[in-house]
Amino acid sequence: MTDSKRKLQIEYEATFKNVDKGRIREKLKKNGAKLVYPEFLQKRTVFHLPRGHEIKGAWLRTRKEADRITMSLKVVDGSNIKDQKEICLKIDDYKQAELFLTSIGCIKKAYQENKREKWLLGDVEITIEEWPFLEPYVEVEGKSEEAVREVSKKLGLDYGKAFFGSADSIIGEKYGIPVNLINDHTPLIVFGEGNPFLVHLKNKK
Repeated sequence: MTDSKRKLQIEYEATFKNVDKGRIREKLKKNGAKLVYPEFLQKRTVFHLPRGHEIKGAWLRTRKEADRITMSLKVVDGSNIKDQKEICLKIDDYKQAELFLTSIGCIKKAYQENKREKWLLGDVEITIEEWPFLEPYVEVEGKSEEAVREVSKKLGLDYGKAFFGSADSIIGEKYGIPVNLINDHTPLIVFGEGNPFLVHLKNKK
């Protein structure tokens, strides 16, 4: 493991695909979860790391969330929960963050939107996510794998079917297209536009 990876914090997060949003909300309410913020449109810009400083499975991101703006280094280099790592900074200017990253040699690869709703059960965060052209899914994030397992069980989610990774892999699985097409050749993933994944699928044939 490289020094850079040692410094990254493990992101204990499990994803459960193809969920019914209404049913999950009812489960959350039944278990006494607190709604942190209702569903909103989340915006992000994604970047490659500067050439010569690449990390396997890594990307940089600026994101406009419901209550803050963040800049993150994300790494997913395996299929287990401990293979997800992150460094996240709170910032105050989305555009300046983009300028900062491009100024140090990062290459912008995409602008993306998704819908997100956040709940809290104890100290475990549950988000209901929906991306353009993809069925809703739930992310359960806690301070340990045990905490994630426990809350997943309370919500009726089968941990044995949990997915550990990012939305690009879920999209790739649904449409049968390589993840690199989503990451490196899909500059716009937004609601209200044509489905770019069908274009990739058509070109693949």
